[in-house]
Amino acid sequence: MAKATITRVLMRDLPPPPEGTAKYQIFDDKVPGFIAERRHTGSTFYLRYTDLRGRGREVKLGRYGDVTVDQARRQAEQLRASVSLGVDPVADKARRRAVPLLSTFATDRYLPYMRERMRNVVNPEAQLRLQIIPHPGRKALDEVNQDDVVSLRRKLLAEGLSNATVNRHLATLRSMFNLALKWQLFDGRNSAASPGMLPEQHRDRFLTATETRALVKALDAEQCREAASALALLILTGARKQEVLRARWEFVDLDRGVLTVPLSKSGRPRHVPLSPAAVRVLESQARRKIQGNPFVFPSSIVEGQPLQGLRKPWEKAKKAAGLPMDLRIHDLRHSLASALANAGTPMYEIGAVLGHRQLSTT
Repeated sequence: MAKATITRVLMRDLPPPPEGTAKYQIFDDKVPGFIAERRHTGSTFYLRYTDLRGRGREVKLGRYGDVTVDQARRQAEQLRASVSLGVDPVADKARRRAVPLLSTFATDRYLPYMRERMRNVVNPEAQLRLQIIPHPGRKALDEVNQDDVVSLRRKLLAEGLSNATVNRHLATLRSMFNLALKWQLFDGRNSAASPGMLPEQHRDRFLTATETRALVKALDAEQCREAASALALLILTGARKQEVLRARWEFVDLDRGVLTVPLSKSGRPRHVPLSPAAVRVLESQARRKIQGNPFVFPSSIVEGQPLQGLRKPWEKAKKAAGLPMDLRIHDLRHSLASALANAGTPMYEIGAVLGHRQLSTT
């Protein structure tokens, strides 16, 4: 083991390794562990040290030419001081290298985790695929900063997305970083913890009795009877759209007047009460059962599957009934709740009908 003071002159005059050897090393006699290694391809500086567990470690300081002798020596001294304070440069470097890219974490860890816990991850998947991954996704998690979050928000607004939609994207990003920190995938803070949520205009739109009658009359003229019946059931029950579209006959009890939702938005089964009018809708639908299709509202296009959507029949019915075109299917749920409240129904009963777990939600 050659020992000498590693200087610029020494490095300049270092000969290549002897024939038959790949390298040789010179250990500095002033800074313990500071090494200059000479190979046929050039010279490199290293620091060798012992970690807190007594294991020998070696960290690369840089190639001679990329860094000077003085720079390498200063770095070796700084690292030795940090080792004395309990820092392990090799482990720290390995930890940084192990931090995944945002895109990798999103596809390999975050979405699989959310699929286990959410019935529907279509929105988060689309948000990540179309907007979040193409923007800061090429950065490692610990490289994403608040400027990236602000830039993403501006980009979404520039594309014409509503404040509410932008906020959903930001909430997904915040959720991702919360999980990454919880799983100790990187050290630091959640750069999306306060993403600058935008003000939202919460719409409270309720159908009047006259509007409801006009809508029902418009549904009577709808050619797709499955879609008309599904919309009618939404008007009469205040159920969520997917709860109705994915309803199966095995969970319908017409005698007791109950539609059971095995897995509701709250993650629990819930029972939707069926009024006599709702029972009549389902009795009519039962006469159109398709053999081998378990769904109450079967698809006429995809065998064995439920009706996929209600957008076109809904738009036609609104237009025919003279209703505002910005009226949403979800507003039917609000309308039922409003009608029940105006009829003097106790708040806890309305919450039970809507499937709310907390009275404050109702």
